[in-house]
Amino acid sequence: MILVVGATGQLGGLIARKLLDNGQQVRILVRPGSAYEQLVSAGAQPSTGDLKDAQSLVAACDGVDAVVTTANSVSRGGEDTVASVDDAGNAKLIEAAAAAGVRHFVFTSALGADPEHPIPFLRAKGQTEQRLPTSGMGWTVLQPNLFMDTWIPAVVGGPALAGQPVMLIGDGRRQHSMVAARDVASYAVAAIERPEAQGQTLYLGGPQPVSLRDVI
Repeated sequence: MILVVGATGQLGGLIARKLLDNGQQVRILVRPGSAYEQLVSAGAQPSTGDLKDAQSLVAACDGVDAVVTTANSVSRGGEDTVASVDDAGNAKLIEAAAAAGVRHFVFTSALGADPEHPIPFLRAKGQTEQRLPTSGMGWTVLQPNLFMDTWIPAVVGGPALAGQPVMLIGDGRRQHSMVAARDVASYAVAAIERPEAQGQTLYLGGPQPVSLRDVI
């Protein structure tokens, strides 16, 4: 059984579906009111819970061989903050998974994550990475570059469709090896299924660095 945390999001949903397509048994952590019916119809087993609720994580991890998490606080708001979700929430998940005897934990981090980073989101990601080697579980960290699925529509597509000017960050010449969510999902699934991925941090990016000026 593989637990996917963040399955109602874009990346987590892709991972859950790829695992199901590969014939894996998949459990998904879902919050009350979230849209997860299509994944259940595809064969996923729902477990109601939240990264802020340690007891729900204990139940979700019961009988699980591997955990893959893509969940984060971005775009949530309210009580879902970097501190409560990306930092404390992931710490609770690691603790619950280790206590349940999970053998492999796959964590979706971000390029530039560092436990001392001045940006809270990247600092929390780095702190979570730091907890994994001492957790007693096998682990894999994914550090993807910018998601083209998110950045290109937000920075270029949205303003262009609205007839508004496209705003550049700086001079727009800084290059990024943007990556597609479906490719990151493929790496996450491969990490779960390949023992040699354990104990590794995988840096994920596209084959050709591009700037925002290139995209425009």
